[in-house]
Amino acid sequence: MNQYEPSEELMAELTLRQFQYFVAVVDHGSVTAAAAACHISQAAASMAIAQLEKSLGADLLIRSRSRKLLPTAAGTEFARHARSVLERVAEAELAVSESVEQMRGALRVGCSPTLAPRLVPPLAQYFTQRHPLVDLRISEGAPGPIQDAVRQGKLDLAFGYAWQTDEDLRSEHVVDVHLQIMLPAGHRFAGRDSLRLAEIVEEPAVILDVPPTAERLTALVRSHGLELDIRWRSTSMENIRSLVGRGLGYSFANSVPATGTTYDGLEVVYVPVADAMEQNSVVAVLPAGHTMPRRVAAALELLREDTAQHG
Repeated sequence: MNQYEPSEELMAELTLRQFQYFVAVVDHGSVTAAAAACHISQAAASMAIAQLEKSLGADLLIRSRSRKLLPTAAGTEFARHARSVLERVAEAELAVSESVEQMRGALRVGCSPTLAPRLVPPLAQYFTQRHPLVDLRISEGAPGPIQDAVRQGKLDLAFGYAWQTDEDLRSEHVVDVHLQIMLPAGHRFAGRDSLRLAEIVEEPAVILDVPPTAERLTALVRSHGLELDIRWRSTSMENIRSLVGRGLGYSFANSVPATGTTYDGLEVVYVPVADAMEQNSVVAVLPAGHTMPRRVAAALELLREDTAQHG
């Protein structure tokens, strides 16, 4: 028998309820909160966790200084597999009764804040109108935490840029993008068809302060023998657009909105970068080695079609 294959005796001892309660404790940080979420008694939850740890022969949880329960290294790894098992069981149950018109279940999507205004509305509209039994849940965040949530099974998929994704996750292409320079509408370069970095880099830059964006942009500019003069930083693209609209600097963008009007009624324009650089794209990130559920595949296909139609 393969050393990583569980014995028949161990498989007989493990139950889906134990998996469910353990994942709930990891998510909620306490047995009390997990028991309430699962609608069981605290004693039942504690017993299930104890039996699970005994069967596995490993400590899965540890209490932190704040008294919150946290997974051990073994617990973190087991939680990832437990989530996958629970998801596959749910998929199997749905496969028996689900028709194309009856797609259902939770769809947990993560998205970069800069892409969310472009990708989340069509997703919400599609599932609300076409598949109302799908419980679409959106989480916005920086690429690192969002990808960690995919690894841990807390998200079904996440959308971001190819140059920000980690190689251990599965990546599905959505649409190619090209780096743009954001300028105030009255800038001397506003009417250009393209713009080289060397022509603009000495002016003040307004940078999105969401890791690893600033680091990647700095490295990109340096690869061309240039240096950014970062004058302003912000975690809000709308704030960045307003700063640029007031002539306080230029910025970069991959996701270009349909309108250049800023929050305070000024105008910005977008000019493609002329320098040769590595191709970038919007991608969907999924757990490696997992079968793509039908609702995940539907979300991916919808956004491919929508971005192809609207640019």
